Amino acid sequence: MNFKKIIAIYKKELLDLLRDRRTVVSSIVIPIILYPLIMIGFSSMMSRQEMKMEQKEVTIYVQDNLQDEKSEKVLGEFEQIENLQLMQPVQNSQLQTYLDLLQEDSIQAVVTINDSINSAGYEVLQLKIYYNNAEENSSEAYSRLKQTLPEIEKQLVASRLQKLQVDTEVLDAINTESENVAPPTKMFGFILGRILPYLLILMTISSGSVVASDLVAGEKERGTLETILVSAADRMDIVIGKFLTIITFSIITVLLNLMSMFISIRYILIQMTTEVTAVSLPIGNFVLILVIMIPLVTLFSAILLSLSTYSRNIKEAQSYQMPILFTAIILSMISFLPGFKLNYGFALIPIVNFALLFQGILTGSFHLGYFLTVIGSTLVLDVIAVKISLNLFNNEKVLFRTAPEESYKFWGKKNRQNIFTTRIAIILYFAIFLALIYLGGKWQTQEFISGMIKTQLLLILLPVLVILRISKQDTKKALQIKASKPLNYLVVLLGFIPILIVVISVTQLINYLFPIPESYLKNLSEIISMKDQSLWLNLGVIALLPAICEEVLFRGYFLRVFSQKGFWKGIVIVALMFGAFHMSPYRILPTGLLGVWLAYLALKGKSLHLPILAHFLNNGVTVIIDRFGEQIPFLSKLGNDNIPLWWALPALVILYFIYKFMENYNTENVRL
Repeated sequence: MNFKKIIAIYKKELLDLLRDRRTVVSSIVIPIILYPLIMIGFSSMMSRQEMKMEQKEVTIYVQDNLQDEKSEKVLGEFEQIENLQLMQPVQNSQLQTYLDLLQEDSIQAVVTINDSINSAGYEVLQLKIYYNNAEENSSEAYSRLKQTLPEIEKQLVASRLQKLQVDTEVLDAINTESENVAPPTKMFGFILGRILPYLLILMTISSGSVVASDLVAGEKERGTLETILVSAADRMDIVIGKFLTIITFSIITVLLNLMSMFISIRYILIQMTTEVTAVSLPIGNFVLILVIMIPLVTLFSAILLSLSTYSRNIKEAQSYQMPILFTAIILSMISFLPGFKLNYGFALIPIVNFALLFQGILTGSFHLGYFLTVIGSTLVLDVIAVKISLNLFNNEKVLFRTAPEESYKFWGKKNRQNIFTTRIAIILYFAIFLALIYLGGKWQTQEFISGMIKTQLLLILLPVLVILRISKQDTKKALQIKASKPLNYLVVLLGFIPILIVVISVTQLINYLFPIPESYLKNLSEIISMKDQSLWLNLGVIALLPAICEEVLFRGYFLRVFSQKGFWKGIVIVALMFGAFHMSPYRILPTGLLGVWLAYLALKGKSLHLPILAHFLNNGVTVIIDRFGEQIPFLSKLGNDNIPLWWALPALVILYFIYKFMENYNTENVRL
């Protein structure tokens, strides 16, 4: 790595970008103009609309079916409401006529007054308010009426008590006073903390994506990438130079966004005649946010550079960037949700951690441990993302990727092997995933046993068998349905308890970082137990059926597809797919670890029998624990996910020796 060459690449890319009018406008000009226009304009429009709604004349019709002293009092109070008029009744008109006028927005509310008797035998006015919540004028009329009714009720009760010669103060059982002790600055930070993280993250990604898509994918499209590749700079110098360029423009965007927000908010406060000294803007917090944005900016820059390197042109790069942008939008919106506070669990989730950290800084609830965890975990991801960018840039097949799109066809003698392509596997995965959401969940909710059987056989097993049949594959050969070496079966029997202990330990750690709701655990326990059914039926539906069907799909088909990318790479990819397949954020990592064990057995033992047996034992012991756990203390601890964490250490040692044995015992080529 040559620092001078990196700087030369960096200067060259900056000059090229500054000559690009589109990049300058989107990354520099828009942040300066956009926030003042949006924030000041929106604030002015909102204030103006609120004033207009308060001054808006609304008309209501009151159908007085009592016409006594109490109803006259109600009408008198309605007449005192500002900008509210009572419509005179139309001769021989029924209630439906006025309701039709309400639907047409000719009037904004209809009130009927009747009498009633409560359980104590006292007369009660029965008021019913008809309004159209889809119309703002009608909603405003309803709001004004609701604000007036408590005062009317208070007067009527006072009149009733006076007749009974009872002092009205007898009703004052509780005198409540409230005082908000939060200083104005903290309240302002609380409000600002809801929207600022979302806007910063959104603008950072959007500005970085514009620059990143042009730096590599744009050069591919223009045919200028080869020129820089034959220069004196090596690949690492080029990548780092481009990486620094994206970071620079992203930081400029963040800085301009913060400055623009600061100026816009200050202007709004002055326009609202608020004492700026009473609500001082948190300048120090803005500076701190700018500093800690750097690790997040570098992470986004590395991801966007990798996508640009992989893409063949700007259009393809932008299509890959859209899922990143949407994911970031959804995750950053956690700052809008009430009840979410930064903890060590959330501090490990990208984007979510920064959104909650920004919110904590603006409200003054800063925690050094959380801060260091957020920065540390992001820096680790930075290193991984930069490493991926370097690997992609050093891969000639990726850098000059011009191969045509893979065919979706997998039938016919010529295309039989197309069934084992990544593209077909991904399509099949998401098709089954959607089928589980729309069909499997419905079937299992209606009747669990039959729903589970239909889900496993029709949605998970059948698609694999169909595409194998259409492509005229030998099912047993394609899925490795054959016997393994004898001792491999013993390994499965010896290893299922240690792997279960590791999975439970990871679940306990997840529960510590992200507390699992009791309702979720209760529903999961009810699904597993089915104590009104026989033990053999439970084992068949919960253990045997998923062991066969899911292993055919994941360790049979998917593992064969993705193991072509490498032994461990294929194992990890299929394990992640297996974890996500169970559609629970609390089970992704534990189930993924189990998936690693199952895939390793399949590849090393060269047989689908091994993961089927291991899967059956894992699910089967869960059923046994639920049925007999109360009678056996050891099983009770496993069933309650309440084992001592130190148990994981001997379990990992046992798994290590099992791994060494498998490596020595199965020395043949394991690639499917």
